[in-house]
Amino acid sequence: MMKALLIFIMLMNVAIANDVTDAWAKKDFVRVTEIYRDQPARAYTKKELVYISYSLRKRGFYRQDIKLNVRLIKQNYANQHKRLVTDIKNAETIDGDDYPDALKVLYWNLMNDYGQILESYKDASTLIKKDHQHYLMFSKILSELEFREGKVDKYNDKIVAHITYLENKVYKFSRSLSFQYMSWQNESTLSGLGSKTGLVVTNRGLCAGGEMGYENAFYHFYMDGCVFAGSGGVSSDSSSAITYRQSNVPAYGAKFGPGASMIVSSSGSRLGVKLPIIYTMQKLQEPQNSAYSIKEDSPVSFVGSLYSRWQFKRWYVQTEFGLYIQKEQTFWGLGLGKTF
Repeated sequence: MMKALLIFIMLMNVAIANDVTDAWAKKDFVRVTEIYRDQPARAYTKKELVYISYSLRKRGFYRQDIKLNVRLIKQNYANQHKRLVTDIKNAETIDGDDYPDALKVLYWNLMNDYGQILESYKDASTLIKKDHQHYLMFSKILSELEFREGKVDKYNDKIVAHITYLENKVYKFSRSLSFQYMSWQNESTLSGLGSKTGLVVTNRGLCAGGEMGYENAFYHFYMDGCVFAGSGGVSSDSSSAITYRQSNVPAYGAKFGPGASMIVSSSGSRLGVKLPIIYTMQKLQEPQNSAYSIKEDSPVSFVGSLYSRWQFKRWYVQTEFGLYIQKEQTFWGLGLGKTF
């Protein structure tokens, strides 16, 4: 009975081996990996394990292939691997000729498997660090062995670029304080004796505030706001029936609204747009001729503006130019700020 059981087990092993070999000969990588998935602990030959490893990589099963390549190293090159790792750790001189090419290929497979896993990440993750450490370990081993150095260096650059890209995508909270010298305009209407004319007050002043938002290495989204104080002057059009002129009219208020910028340099300089709301408190004197009166327009104005910020470490210079929405007035500002 025992002898029959042993014969049965041997026949089963041969059948599995033949299945792997036959599937490999037909380039049926799905079948090869399915056999391995169903019987992972079977006593495959070294050649069969190589077939399985290649099939796993072809199907994108990189973590399974990592386990298989580690298994091949432990089964066939355990002492050489241990000696190599110890020599590298002790900064000993490594002679690549002392190690078989088959072992180098296994290291190559492991480095590429981890590289493929790293490239599959679409966003930054805590798992990346661990996978990257393993990648770097096998990359260093291959460099010490001087195996396919050019390809190793090229792939290292690709992996570094991908990881840097993922890190740069991460949004972080940002804030800054700034002050701005700006020019803005208000509208009023002068009317009387059956006629009316528009009055445009052009103001100048200082606006102090800042912004809060989120940014990564590519984009910045934020809320911007400041309070201002200044003054302006106004005069009626020459065609008006009444002459009206006033200067140094005090103006106070606030400017706030959302903005979005594209970061255009490694220093953090950026170009973008803002959609601020300007609220102004300003009172014009009534004309001396009582037949005429002034009607203040809405103190709230909506502006669309182009924004630029030129970064110098934590300090920056900003410019802003905009047009009032559904009005003909303009707005501009020039300021200095500091990020925190």
